[in-house]
This record gives sequence, C-alpha cells and structure tokens, in this order.
Amino acid sequence: MGEDQTICRLGRTTMLKSRKLQFFIFGLIILALFALFIHLRQAVKTDIAARLYQQWNQHYIHWGKDEAYVITKQTPEGRIVLSEAQGYAMYIAVLAAERGEDTQEDFQKLYQYYMNHRTDQTQLMSWRQTVKNGQVQEDPNNATDGDLYIAYALIQAAQLWKDQASEYEEQARVILQDILAYNYNSQANFLTAGNWASQESDYYWLMRSSDTLPQLFETFYDFTKDEQWLSIKASMLEKLEMISAQEDTGLIPDFIWIDEGGEARVAEANAVASAHDGDYYYNACRLPYVLAQSQDKQSQQPLNKMMDFFMEQKSIYAGYSLDGKALDKHQPASFGAPIFYAASKNGSYNKLLQQNKYIFLQDLPSDSYYEAVIVTMIALEILK
Repeated sequence: MGEDQTICRLGRTTMLKSRKLQFFIFGLIILALFALFIHLRQAVKTDIAARLYQQWNQHYIHWGKDEAYVITKQTPEGRIVLSEAQGYAMYIAVLAAERGEDTQEDFQKLYQYYMNHRTDQTQLMSWRQTVKNGQVQEDPNNATDGDLYIAYALIQAAQLWKDQASEYEEQARVILQDILAYNYNSQANFLTAGNWASQESDYYWLMRSSDTLPQLFETFYDFTKDEQWLSIKASMLEKLEMISAQEDTGLIPDFIWIDEGGEARVAEANAVASAHDGDYYYNACRLPYVLAQSQDKQSQQPLNKMMDFFMEQKSIYAGYSLDGKALDKHQPASFGAPIFYAASKNGSYNKLLQQNKYIFLQDLPSDSYYEAVIVTMIALEILK
C-alpha cells in the first residue's frame, strides 16, 4: 500500500510539473505575441510618418546646391516662398533627423535659405519671396510666426548637432532679440503679427491668435532665461481666455483686437487678411495643436472648451463662425489634424482621435502646402 501511495504522489507531482511547464510556455507565447503586436504597431506608425515625410520633401521642398526652400504655391509670377513655411520646414527637418530620416546637411540648406533672405538690418526673415528664373523678389516685412519657428528649430538643432550648436544658438538668440524689438506691443504685452504692425500703425493692436505658442515661449525662456517670454505667454493666453469666454463654443477667431487696457475683442471681417478674420478659420485652426503642446493649466482652459465643442460635431469642417456654424462642408486635414493631436494628449477626447486618424493613412496632397505641412509636422511628433 505504501508503495502505491508513493507512485501516486510521484504521478501527481509529474502532472503538476507538466501543467506548470504548459502554463509557462503558454505565458511565453502570449508575451511574445504581445511584443510582436507592439512591434508591428510601432513599425506601422514609423512607416506612416516616414511615408508622409518623404512625400513632403518630394512635393514641396526645392533642394538646391547650397540652400533649400518650401514651394508654398506655384504661380505665373513664380514660386511663392513664405517665412512661415521655412520655419515649419526647419522644425520638420529636426524632427525627421531625430528619427534618422534626415541629415544635418538638409537642415543646413533650409537654414541657409533663411540666412540669405533676412530683412534689411535685422535677423528676421522676409515673410514672402517670389522666385522665378533664379531671381528672387522679397517683401521687406516679416511675419512673426515664421521667425518664432525658425528660432525654435535652431534651438532644437543645437541639441542634435553639437558641432554647430554655438552657431545655431547664437542665431536663435539674435532672432528672439529682434522679435522683441520689432514684433512686440509693450503696452499690452503681446506679439504683433509682424514688423509692419508698428507702433504708428493701427495694426499695432492686432493679435493673430495662432501666434500664441506656449511651448515655444517656455523653450525661449529656458534658453534665454528672459522672463519676458513667460510674461508674453501668460498675457497672450489671457487674451485667448477672454475671447473663449464670450461664446459657449469656446471658439477663437483668426485675429483679435487688443485695447490699451489689455481687453480683447473679436476682429471684424476683412480687418487684415480675409472676410473670415473674425471666424475660427485657417489661422486659428492651428490652436488645438499649439495649445496641446503645452500642458500647463492656462493653456488647457481654452483648449478644452474648444475640444468639448468639437466632441459634439459629426465632422470637422473648414471653419466655423464663433457661435458654431460651419462655414464650409469641406473637411481639410489642416483643421482635423490639430484636433487629432490635441485628442492624443487627453483620453477624454478619444472619439476625436478615432474620428480623425484617417488623415494620416492618406497620402499628402500635392497641391495644398498648408494642409501638407500641418499633417507632416504632427505625424512626426506623434507617430514615434
């Protein structure tokens, strides 16, 4: 009897060991499948971003021997180049280089084009050039957003390419000094739209909402230790909050007038750029992206109010009046992609993430610079 019990115990022990081994092998299989799923998902993201970046270069960048620029539009008068586009392109080149998809040589060519087209006696870039048959006509004014992104890209480039860090940092420093010298309303503490909005001009009191770039301002403070950048950030966000509070939608227009006391009001139609200056349109559509880049509380208040409005929409259209009426039934990625980016930073807006992910599965348009640059920039930031 004792021998039988011993045999039974040995049998049970063997069975238990076998089951443990089976469970262990099964666990390894599940772990391997999970790792494979994560790898494939990451590979898909990488492939999407790489594809969009290649298309961006193919469709929009003119590569010369010593310099490169963005073709924003082809006209009978020539190719149109904008400082806004140059700033974005330089930032995109850094993002791509961080992924191993671009080189310092390419960044340097974009940088050199900026250096060759600064406005007279400043470090600010001419906001518009027309290139035809090797000849370039330049506008003598600058656009604030272009120079902000050029400075930001240089700061990021200095961290990536140490051999030219001192040059990039010095150039970023002098750009920022000139922005404060030529693009700043000291009475109401905000950045104007360009050096053409001088103190003698009515436009000195006009603020482009999309020039509110909290993450960039934070970076400029970290870089320069000049607290004026934090003050500008707080002041410009405060003005967005004033406008946001005026409508249940929280939508913010392309342009805002500021009075001498710092109070904000919505710009009227054709105040400076178009009949939609007082609407949520092609300037303001960048706001969900630029506000979501910064996670501080002041940036989130106007962002979340807008995102709550978009959560109630079946589709994202090309512009809205501030009371929420769609201006167009077209659904460009220039409006949807920034909302996708903001939703990716906040799980409360997952519906908007799912609703707009199709944008990144499509090819870039070959004839819409603005849409293409926003999609490319956001893809490189998110799909890591």
